[in-house]
Amino acid sequence: MTTAHLPEPMTGQLACWFTARLNGHSTSPRSLALSPITLRVHVHFALPVLTRLAAAGLNDLTGIPPARLREHLAACRLTGNDYANTVSALRAVFTFLHTHRYAARNPAVHLRLGTHHRTIPLPADPAPLREALTSPDPVRAAVTALLVFHAPRVAEIRTLTLTDLRDLDQGRLYLPHRTILLADPVKERLAAYLTHRHTTWPHTANPHLFLTHHSAVTTTPVSAPWLYQQYPSPPPATCCATTASSTRPSAADARMISELFGITYRAATRYTRPYSDAAAAQPGYPRPARNP
Repeated sequence: MTTAHLPEPMTGQLACWFTARLNGHSTSPRSLALSPITLRVHVHFALPVLTRLAAAGLNDLTGIPPARLREHLAACRLTGNDYANTVSALRAVFTFLHTHRYAARNPAVHLRLGTHHRTIPLPADPAPLREALTSPDPVRAAVTALLVFHAPRVAEIRTLTLTDLRDLDQGRLYLPHRTILLADPVKERLAAYLTHRHTTWPHTANPHLFLTHHSAVTTTPVSAPWLYQQYPSPPPATCCATTASSTRPSAADARMISELFGITYRAATRYTRPYSDAAAAQPGYPRPARNP
């Protein structure tokens, strides 16, 4: 969604916020850089409320009364995750303007975020995963194997270096905050990819594991869009296929899933809950004993 229809000075203030958060701020008040995708999501959810404010003649974000902001937010009649994401986006914009002293007050400070509705992950089609795992393209096969068996984040895969794979013969991959014991299918595909990498770019100075013809003549990692092209399906769907569709996990497997994919125990139970609930509904399923 575009902000071209919004009036000044609102568009200029949004541009200032977007640029500052995209690049980060190293001096007080400090802030970390955010990804363009995160910022576009904020714009997407904040835009309906900002459009209503502009239509009501409230063109300057530094002077929005809190009551008017709540009024126009309520007029959007948002529910569930749409409401939570919109409040989060409005907070991001107005908190920045207040913190950086563009505005004397933050009209979004008392907006209640609520809770995000956590849906049950749906099983994904495993057929594209099988095709990618057996692909003759060593890059596609290696990236898919990493994702299917160990589910590292996109940023972690992009920034993997040859040093992180120094103990491939022992089946270890070193990430910044954990060491992964690689499954045998992953070891095989990574070894095949390393052969392909050395044959294709024998003299590259780039230390990163995955290369393209463009990055091989630099020292930068591959781009996120290029990496996404190697996936047979979006990473969350791939993880769902691995945990939900293929393994049919039980409640006792939540800890194993947590350790395997590097997620919290609470997140892992999202994958096991549907199956544990179904098992509990079966006749003869052991019930917990009641205290006398």
